[in-house]
Amino acid sequence: MENRGKYFGICTSYHHSKGCKCKQCPSYPEDGSFMFCSKGRSKNPRVEAVCLCHECFIFQKFRLEGDNFCKV
Repeated sequence: MENRGKYFGICTSYHHSKGCKCKQCPSYPEDGSFMFCSKGRSKNPRVEAVCLCHECFIFQKFRLEGDNFCKV
């Protein structure tokens, strides 16, 4: 699972989903999915854009590594 964080067991609880920035990201694919850092990459990523992962509560809390978790 390349480009995943150090901590693989990210909980997709309601609290964590509210802290997720995927839906605010310019690269969000608008397919209704989110929390790509825990669920896997999007099947329909947008064209390369600025990524918000490093600003995300989830990214910081779980000390994730990598960029653009939604990218294929």
